[in-house]
Amino acid sequence: KEHKLIKVALEGYAPTASLTEVRVRGHSFVIDEPPYRHGTDVGPTPLETLLGALIGCTNVIARRIAIEMKIDLKIDKIDVLGHLDHRGIDRVADVPVPFPTIELKVKATTFGTEQEMRLLREDLNKRCPMSVILKQAGSQIVESWEINYVKK
Repeated sequence: KEHKLIKVALEGYAPTASLTEVRVRGHSFVIDEPPYRHGTDVGPTPLETLLGALIGCTNVIARRIAIEMKIDLKIDKIDVLGHLDHRGIDRVADVPVPFPTIELKVKATTFGTEQEMRLLREDLNKRCPMSVILKQAGSQIVESWEINYVKK
């Protein structure tokens, strides 16, 4: 059976060296740099956008899996802390993995069991495209989950 790839197309407009306006499906968002890097600070940096995409992907895919498993899951908060090796950007050294470590902290509430949440997390690690991409690039994602288990 042939599997068709889904095309994901965005447009980018760059009015300055630091500011980029990205458009997709009738939506737009800006990516910028802070003033000390010659930006105007009207939006997150490219790297912050990348880490933000990991947060969004974690939320969407975790909830999708929860629906498939028929368990109630509420994601209360997701934090990410990326440890950036800036030497590659600064041309000080060759850096094959810009984010050697990324800390992902998820705070959630569920009526599910510990076993169900363990299975959900295992599935999430295989199915979240952002997580898969970052891991294949060499980043280690250190996950911690604070789960409030509610009895039915």
